[in-house]
Amino acid sequence: FFQFVWFALLFFAGLTSSISLLQPPVAFFEDGLGMKRRSSILVTGAVLFVMGLLAVYGLGAGAVDEMDFWGGTVALVVFGTVEAIIFSWVFGINRGWKELNEGAQIHIPRFFKFILAWVTPVYLLIILVTWFVTDFRSVILLEGIDPKAQVPFLGMMVNKIRFITGIRLLLVGLLLAVNLVIFFAWRIRKLDD
Repeated sequence: FFQFVWFALLFFAGLTSSISLLQPPVAFFEDGLGMKRRSSILVTGAVLFVMGLLAVYGLGAGAVDEMDFWGGTVALVVFGTVEAIIFSWVFGINRGWKELNEGAQIHIPRFFKFILAWVTPVYLLIILVTWFVTDFRSVILLEGIDPKAQVPFLGMMVNKIRFITGIRLLLVGLLLAVNLVIFFAWRIRKLDD
């Protein structure tokens, strides 16, 4: 009984977390582009459905590994570095610190100001530069993969290098599409102001 209750609660926790992850793009389409809720849910669902199918049917071919590496490893560090630099050096650590503590009943200890301004961006830059120097070339050129290697995808055997290149192009296209949609939302908002 307790095992059933535990896994039922775990299922509902995962379900509610998934719903909360879907809300930001839906809200963006509604607020940023003026789409109706139904349309924004359909667009978000369609993109996630296609990417989910690719992940499921491309699992044996390495699609999930590629998505995880670029999205969960590289992009986290790159975007974290960009955010840390913008927060500390572009926006300004003093203005940022004031925003962090605005309206707070418990203020952040002051030593975090130094960590946010210098330790975090420098450490992330060191990680990025080290990765670029040591591993970037071999990862981009797929040096560890046999050029004749075949992987299963949708019941066919396809060349592994071509498959991974296709996944990478899809991810770059998705990133460009997201940035294009953000640009259009920014233009719409600028025209409204």
